[in-house]
Amino acid sequence: MIRKASGLPPRVYLKHSAYYLVTLAGKWKRLSAEKDGLPAMYRALASLVDAESTSDRMPAVIVRWMDSKRPDWAKKTEDMHESFAKTMTDAFADFKPGQVTTPVCAQYLKRFAATPRTYNFHRTMLRQVMAFAALEGLREGYNPIDNVPTMTLKPRKRWVTDAEIAVLKAGALKGRNGIALVHMIDLALLTGQRIGDLIKLRWQDVGKEGIYFQQDKTGERLLVGWSTALRKAIKACESGDKIGFVLRTQSGNGFRYSGIRSSWNRACVRAGIEDMNIHDLRGRAGMDSRDLYGIEEAKTLLGHTSLKMTEMYVDGKAPRVAKPSR
Repeated sequence: MIRKASGLPPRVYLKHSAYYLVTLAGKWKRLSAEKDGLPAMYRALASLVDAESTSDRMPAVIVRWMDSKRPDWAKKTEDMHESFAKTMTDAFADFKPGQVTTPVCAQYLKRFAATPRTYNFHRTMLRQVMAFAALEGLREGYNPIDNVPTMTLKPRKRWVTDAEIAVLKAGALKGRNGIALVHMIDLALLTGQRIGDLIKLRWQDVGKEGIYFQQDKTGERLLVGWSTALRKAIKACESGDKIGFVLRTQSGNGFRYSGIRSSWNRACVRAGIEDMNIHDLRGRAGMDSRDLYGIEEAKTLLGHTSLKMTEMYVDGKAPRVAKPSR
């Protein structure tokens, strides 16, 4: 089936679930699969024709913005932006940057109103794309997204108890890669690092003073000094030569984020634990650090840029303790 979808550049058609360019000679040149989204189509199109006819459309601007940011992103961040970019390019396929007004932005974000975090992510990304378009001279004036408010995120109050951790570890050991998942849980609770930073940890990062982390989100280097518990947790990870990743699958390879998260979800099901996500371990680590050493140390451990951020992250998770009235 051949059809001319709305918003496609001149001479670009959908045929058998793929995008094709019809050349001036009448030949069909395959660009990309429909399932790969408009960004992939525009990249292929730019390599075949003069980009003049497509460069001023929002999908092409989004692609160029993505390409400008890609060197600074970790793989997980890049994959997330690719997913959001597909949604955005589909929504703005018929627009040029100058046609994207505040009401248009508000209408686009309205579809994400039920998920505030996703809403805010799309808002931030769209704001950066519009700023990029202004730098390219494709629009003038204030950024149209500025008058669209962000959504307030409610701090997560989930409190991870010692009893839950014990049950979760038992559930993990019943599944594939269970031992590695237990090691990951221990390291997360002791170091407070993000899961993405833990699974990329290598033995060369384990030194005499402690464990060195290169935090993907901030780009900062952090040394988590040794404690008796942390030395024990790292010792448990040793298996054969201390080369490569500290956390390994049964086949000896490093973990992907999706893989460790799937193992976590299955362990929670086996343990009968509800409403606990893998990031709650980081919150528990922050609470423990604050209670032992103070909020400043918790801020350093978590890699936050402000005390307010740390306070929002750790406060309210554990119940307040009060004496009875009589």
